[in-house]
Order: sequence, then structure tokens, then C-alpha cells
Amino acid sequence: MKKKKVIILGGLGFIGKNLYHSLLADNHNVSILTDTISESDDFITPQIRESIIVGSILDSNFMDQALVGYDVIFSLAGSSGASDSIKDPYTDLDTNLRGHLNILEACRRNNPTALLIFPSSRLVYGKPETNLVNEKHPLKPDSIYAIHKHTTEQYYLLYQRLYGISCIIYRISNPFGPYQKFGSNHYGILNWFIHKAINHEAIEIYGDGAQKRDFIYIDDLINLLKLSMDNVKLVGRVFNVGYGKGISLKQSVETIAKFIPDTKFVFKPWPKLDKQIETGDYVSDIRLLKQEVGWEPKTSFEEGVQMTINFYDKSSR
Repeated sequence: MKKKKVIILGGLGFIGKNLYHSLLADNHNVSILTDTISESDDFITPQIRESIIVGSILDSNFMDQALVGYDVIFSLAGSSGASDSIKDPYTDLDTNLRGHLNILEACRRNNPTALLIFPSSRLVYGKPETNLVNEKHPLKPDSIYAIHKHTTEQYYLLYQRLYGISCIIYRISNPFGPYQKFGSNHYGILNWFIHKAINHEAIEIYGDGAQKRDFIYIDDLINLLKLSMDNVKLVGRVFNVGYGKGISLKQSVETIAKFIPDTKFVFKPWPKLDKQIETGDYVSDIRLLKQEVGWEPKTSFEEGVQMTINFYDKSSR
């Protein structure tokens, strides 16, 4: 693969940190754009600090200059959390809509040949009507966050049609693995479970735990993102990304317990808002990606859980 000049917007988030390490290992010229830096973040080594650009995607003048000269822009910036978006819809509106318009406008004016890769969410589908959800499934988002993800998809596709700006959109299921922020169950349920188990705290499962999720280990997602940088077959299209198999929340906790034997869990009634936006079982149909570029995940669920536990267990020592 030809070495590229790459910028990761929101590069200090979960996906961004993993992507940065992997791109750097492949000798790409990588920058990170972020609005804030936490001095307590162990990820930020002196080498990484030199790669960081501090600024906000909400500042259109700043973005006009910040995106000049890059071959690939990973558009990972934004807020996360379906329930949080309902509690604070205007913040979600700014970061997940206005911010992405600023990104697109900056590219239109100053870097129209860049490739933009945008991670959308499986939540745009809402409650699945089929056992396997493919890209033609009806879109019925159940949260402000999901509505804004779908709207942002349309922004990117429109700018490609109107201005020829290349984009790839991925509707990602439930990624997990190293570098995900701990501290809230709104940001990656499996990592939250692992965090609780490592800290010898009871894991709370809403309902009976039978609801299935399609968990994908972060390395498999990162491999796809890197593959995307040189694959014209993907440009201008929307793809589902997941492992392609469903694991119930109860099963996921039982898997964690294989590696952390004193893992405890309790069943809790659904909070009202969470129950309203709960999608039920979700499994991605990833056949289109397999067909188009031969990509498929390589890491089993159990392997991914073990590697994630090992990472956080070592980090906590």
C-alpha cells in the first residue's frame, strides 16, 4: 500500500487510538485532531503529542486550514450515546451534524480530492425486522443520535454527488477492545462489563440478558478501515460492519467469567428511557463486504474478550 498522509478526526477516542497505532506501524504520516487533551491519558506519549492538532470541528475557519493536504480523513469526531442524545439533543445536533458539515465544507473548499471515511452506526436501523440485517433493511432510528448518524450519512453521499468528494460509510455494530473509555455503560457495553469484572464489581444486566449483540473486535475493524484507503470499489457506498454472529449479553458475561472467575452479575429492570430505545437482537449481514473486497473478521469473540481483559488488566497494575 502506498504511504499516505492521514488525519484522524476524534483521534483520541476508542477507534481513533487503535487506528493511530496501526497506521503508524505501517509507516503512514498520521495526525490526530482533537478538541481536548487529557493530561492523564497514558496513550499520549511524547511522539504522539507531536502528531496532535488541537481544535474543534465546530470552528469552520479552523477546519478550512486543518484539513488541507491530507490524502485520507477518518471522520471519527462526534459525541456518542443514544440515551445521552435524547437527554441533550442540542449538543448532539452540533457535534454530530454541524461539525460534519464543517468537515465537508472544508474539504469542498480546500481539499476536494481527499477520501473521507465515516463510521456510522447499526442504530440507524432501529429495531430489526429480520434475523440478519443487511444494508437494504428499513431505517427507523430510535434516538436522536441514530437520526443524526443517518443524516450525516446523507450529507457525505450528497457531497460526493454534488462535488465529487469521495466517501465511504460503515454502519458499525458493537466494537470492543483496548483503549475504549471506561466510566460509562453508554460507551461500549462489553468493555463496560469487562471494566466491572476487573474491578470486582457486579455487572448489571437489564432485563433477562437474552438480547443479542454483534460484537466485533477492534483489530478486525481497524484492518477494514486501513483496507479502505486504497479500495475504489468501496467509494460512495454504505456497508454493514460486524462479526456476523449474535452473542447474548448473558453469554458475553459468561465468557468474561472464563477469564475472571469471580465475575458477578445481577439482573436489573430496564430503566424507562433505555427500554424505549432498546433495539432487541441485532446481527449484521456482512456478506456485501465479503463479496466486494474479501474482508471478514478473523478474531473470535472469546479471543477478543481474552485480549481485551489482558490489556486492561496490565494497564491497571
